[in-house]
Amino acid sequence: MKRRTKAGLFATATAALCATVVPLAVANTGPEPGDVPVGLAEFYAQRPAWGPCPRPSWPGRPDAPPPPAARAGDGSPAVECTTVRVPLDYRRPDGPRETVALSRRAAADPEKRLGVLVEVPGGPGGQGIGAAEDRAYDALSVRYDIIGYDPRGVGPAQPLLCEGVNVQLAGRTRFTDAQMRAYAEEFRKRDQQCERADGARRPYFTSANNARDLDIVRAVLGERRLNLIGKSYGTYVTAVYGTLFPQRLNRTVLDSAMHPRWMWREAWKQQAITQRRTADAWMTWVAQRHETYGLGDTRAEVHATVEQIRAKLEEHPIEREDFAYDGDEFDGVIGATNEVEYWDYFAETVRRLGNEVDQRSDLPGDLYRALALQQEIRADEPPTSNGVWEAVNCEAEWPTDLEEYYADMRYFSRHYPYGWGASAASPRECTFGSVERLEPLVKVRRGDYPTGMVVQEEFDPQTPYEGGRAMADLLGHRLLTVPRDGYHVVHGANPCVDAAIDDYLLNGTLPKRGATCAGTPIPDVPADASASGARDARPSLDEQTRTRRKHKMSW
Repeated sequence: MKRRTKAGLFATATAALCATVVPLAVANTGPEPGDVPVGLAEFYAQRPAWGPCPRPSWPGRPDAPPPPAARAGDGSPAVECTTVRVPLDYRRPDGPRETVALSRRAAADPEKRLGVLVEVPGGPGGQGIGAAEDRAYDALSVRYDIIGYDPRGVGPAQPLLCEGVNVQLAGRTRFTDAQMRAYAEEFRKRDQQCERADGARRPYFTSANNARDLDIVRAVLGERRLNLIGKSYGTYVTAVYGTLFPQRLNRTVLDSAMHPRWMWREAWKQQAITQRRTADAWMTWVAQRHETYGLGDTRAEVHATVEQIRAKLEEHPIEREDFAYDGDEFDGVIGATNEVEYWDYFAETVRRLGNEVDQRSDLPGDLYRALALQQEIRADEPPTSNGVWEAVNCEAEWPTDLEEYYADMRYFSRHYPYGWGASAASPRECTFGSVERLEPLVKVRRGDYPTGMVVQEEFDPQTPYEGGRAMADLLGHRLLTVPRDGYHVVHGANPCVDAAIDDYLLNGTLPKRGATCAGTPIPDVPADASASGARDARPSLDEQTRTRRKHKMSW
C-alpha cells in the first residue's frame, strides 16, 4: 500500500497503554519434531541462499522499483534477499511450483533477538519485499529480523498474468442501464483475457494457499513460530494463518483489518457505503461553516448543493484541450473526503466550482490546477500485481445472475454514488465463473496463540471500521482506534500507533480496551459562530494544491 506522510499528528493516545502483557512464546530455536505436513518435506527442508537483492525485471515496466538496498552509505539498513519454492497445488505437491521472494534485515542485537517479524502485504497482489528497509521498523529491528515478503504471483520472479487492463479503472459512480450492461461485458472480456493468459494457475491463488506458503517460509527461516504484521488484505491472510497453524503463530498486529465475513463482494460494496458515510460527516462540517463556504447551513442543504453542481457538470463537462472534468470526477472528489486534513481544500474546491460551473469561459488557473491534481490522484492505478487481485477475489462465491448486480448498481447510484460509487456493486471477473473454486473459504477463528492487536481508522474507505471491530471481536484481539481519520494502513504514519505496536511486539503490552490514538487534525476553520476573518486566514487554493501534491509524492 502507499505510504503517506502526515504532519501535525498527535502522538499521545487518548487512552494510554495498560499493563496487559502477552508473554513471548518459547524461544524460536527451530521447528518442532513432527512439524512438517505430509508430502511437503522437500519444501520445509529448504535452506535459503541469502544474497544481494536483484534488480527486478518487470515485463513492460521500465519504471520498476529498485531492489532493497544491500548496504547503503547513507545509514539505511542492510538488507539481503532470497527466494523460496512452494507447491502450486498443496494437494499435489509433486506438481508445478511457485516462487515467493523474501528480504531480511537481521536483528541488530542478536543476543536479545525475539525471532522474525514478517510483514504480510495488502492487495490482494501487493508487494511486501520492501518492508525490510522500511524505517518504520527501526525500533523493532533491534530485536527482530524484519522480513519482507512477496506472495506467490507477485513481483517479477513468477507473476500471475492477465491480458488487457484493470476494468475497475474505467468504472463510473452512477450508471444508466445501458452503461451497466456495457460495464459487465468489459468484465466478461477481462475474465476471458485472464483465463487465456494464465488460466491453469488462477485457481491456486487463494488466501489459504498464501497462509500455507507462509508456513513454509517459517520453516525455511528456521523459526518455531512467526510474528506477523498484516496490512490491509494481509490482515485476512494473517487471520487465516492463525486458523490453520495456531501453534506456529506468536504475536500478531492487524493494521487496517478486513471484515472476516465480507469475502469478497460485500467487502467492495461496503467501501462505497463507507465513502458516503464519510462524505456525510464532511458535509455536516461544511454546513457548520456556511459563512465561509456558502454551500448550505445544514447537511441536507450542502448535499443538495453538491448534487446540483454534479448535475451541471454531467450535463456540461469542463473541457480543455488536455483536460475533461465531469460528474463522475466530481463524485470522486466527494468520495475522497476520508482524507480529513483536506476537508477545507475539498470545501473550497466545491465552493469555487459552484461559482464557475455556470460559466462557459476559461477555468481559472488555480481551480484548474486543483481539479487536475484531484483527477490525477483518483486515476492512480492500484498498486497490485496484474492478475493476482482478480484470482484471489474468485476464492469466494459470486452471484451469477447479472440482474442481481444491476439492481444493486441502481440502488448505489442513488444512495452511495461517491468515491467508487455504483461500480463497487458491479459484476467482476469472478461473476463469470472461469476460476474453479477448489476448497471452501477458511472459517476464521483464533486457536491457541497469544492475543494480538487490531489498528483501525474510523473513516478508512478501503477496509471500513466495522471490519476491524468484527475481526477484533472474533479473534479476541485488542482494538486500537484512530477516530475521525481515514487513511489506509496506519503503521509508519502515526507516532502514537507506532509506539503502541512497538510496545506490544517488543514487550507484549497490549492497548487498553477502548484505546484510541488521535489521527490527522481536521483543518482549523472556525465554525460560523466565530468565523470572522476565517476565509482570509486560510491558505489559498493554490497553496493547498501544492501541499497536497507534495504529500502525494511522498507516499
